[in-house]
Amino acid sequence: MTIPASELIAMREAVEAILPDTCTIKRCSRTADGAGGFTEAWSDVATVKGRLAPAGARPDERAVADRLGVLVEWALTLPALTDVGPGDRVSIGGRTLEVVWVFTRSTEVARRVLCREVA
Repeated sequence: MTIPASELIAMREAVEAILPDTCTIKRCSRTADGAGGFTEAWSDVATVKGRLAPAGARPDERAVADRLGVLVEWALTLPALTDVGPGDRVSIGGRTLEVVWVFTRSTEVARRVLCREVA
């Protein structure tokens, strides 16, 4: 079944209207440093509305660099067709998250993103 364009637009507007928070999407660019390495700079790509919720039932404990840490995955809801991709960072509600996965659909009403908190 195909959703008429006018209905899809109305659904997208309704979802965006209930997103409570403001998100800043950042993308990394790398510049050669002349010594065989590079420097990273994060630039704002967009500021959009969003909603953040825990993605799983419980945090996952992982050993990273010989330390046991708690990894919390987050589900982020953004307006449909938001320009965001794996490796981007999102600032929302005092948290900085790294985008792990973007769920897309042909008739997207909202963009759903799986993220991990950046320490």
